[in-house]
Amino acid sequence: MFRFKKGIPVSYEDQGYIYFYSRRYRRLPRKERRRIEMLCAEAGGEYQEALLEFVTTDSGAVAVCARHYISQSTLERAVRKYYSAFQKLL
Repeated sequence: MFRFKKGIPVSYEDQGYIYFYSRRYRRLPRKERRRIEMLCAEAGGEYQEALLEFVTTDSGAVAVCARHYISQSTLERAVRKYYSAFQKLL
């Protein structure tokens, strides 16, 4: 479920677009999936797999962090970078 994140310097409308676009990941053409993967690699670095899972599925932050052995603050930083990087492409 989409919730506006005040800690991310991206407008409500853009956050909604990025959220729902990312959630459609599995239904997107290969080129568009690759773009999301590249943004996750750029924003997440060594945590890119956790970030990709978080932004493209309905898995919660706690579950993703436990599966990938990262802290919630690390995931939050990666999500903030992802949204900021994605916004530059809009």
